[in-house]
Amino acid sequence: MLDVLALMAPFFGLVALGWIAARRGLLPVDGIGGLMTFVLYFALSALLLRLAAQGRLQAGASATLLLVYATASLVVMGLGLWWARRAGLSRRNGALAALVTAFPNTGFLGLPLLTSLLGPDAAGPVAATLLIDVLVSCSLAMAWAHSHPHPAVDARGAAAREEPDDLPANDPGPLVALKRSLLGALRNPLLQAMAVGMVLAALGWALPKPVDDVVRLLGQASTPAALVTLGAIVARSQMRPGLAAGAVSVVGASSARGGAHAVAPSLWWLVALKLLVHPALVWLAAAVAAELGHALPPLSVLALTLAAALPSAANVSMLAEREGADTAMVARVILWTTAAAVGTLLMWSSVLRVHAAV
Repeated sequence: MLDVLALMAPFFGLVALGWIAARRGLLPVDGIGGLMTFVLYFALSALLLRLAAQGRLQAGASATLLLVYATASLVVMGLGLWWARRAGLSRRNGALAALVTAFPNTGFLGLPLLTSLLGPDAAGPVAATLLIDVLVSCSLAMAWAHSHPHPAVDARGAAAREEPDDLPANDPGPLVALKRSLLGALRNPLLQAMAVGMVLAALGWALPKPVDDVVRLLGQASTPAALVTLGAIVARSQMRPGLAAGAVSVVGASSARGGAHAVAPSLWWLVALKLLVHPALVWLAAAVAAELGHALPPLSVLALTLAAALPSAANVSMLAEREGADTAMVARVILWTTAAAVGTLLMWSSVLRVHAAV
């Protein structure tokens, strides 16, 4: 336990540093977008490209691994939608609530933390979860956000006017939204970097040494840059909750009573789904797969479970903002899962008997 805590402390320390820098104004809020661009398009992409070119991302990845993780993520999204329905949220807000509970911060936090904790061979299983999060979870959430409720039927049996459910008149609809989301996911720089690296590995090609040196240096910058940026993004989501016009916030009443940083008790359900239920379901799905004769390597099970235990991805707040959803709700889930993940990751490491890789 102490060795895991000692390894995790610098990672969350860098997150805290980014949060403090943004809150104190040392890191301008308007400059956080530039940091994100550097991390996503250069540093993390270079790291993933190099790992894929070396064959490390392919190691341990399998159809069973993807199915195990996808099953757990879809169940968590279903539970998130159930909560949203009971809370009276619109489909748009419900979709983002479901997504924020099932989309872990794999790129900014998971890859550097879990490869340090479990060793470089964990990179493959951890990176594989990005495929499910970006291509499946995000795409389905957007399709649900743009779906229309069934029209009500009046006493004469005629279809009554459909409730607006906060959907604009020019809403593209679920199928078009799903297609757009998938096409957008394919333009994700992290997925493109992984694909290029895998092609290089399959062809047996190596990057020229000057190019490889540039890629290596960019990859080395990914960990500190990503973690500081993550802290700054969390701080920005607090400073600019940006409730969309017309959005009904489930945290409004709590904020009014308890201040700007108060969290409605109901949001703890989403926090628990992300940090406790999601990893538990991944572990359970892996155990069921083993019973059916499709056992995953122990390292893959550990990597998948701990990846699911990561806090919610910070970029979900930007997606909520783009979709005109309740960004205050999403921002608070991201904030509290990030803060609580220190304790829950330690808990899961203890339960799974994980020791820091030497």
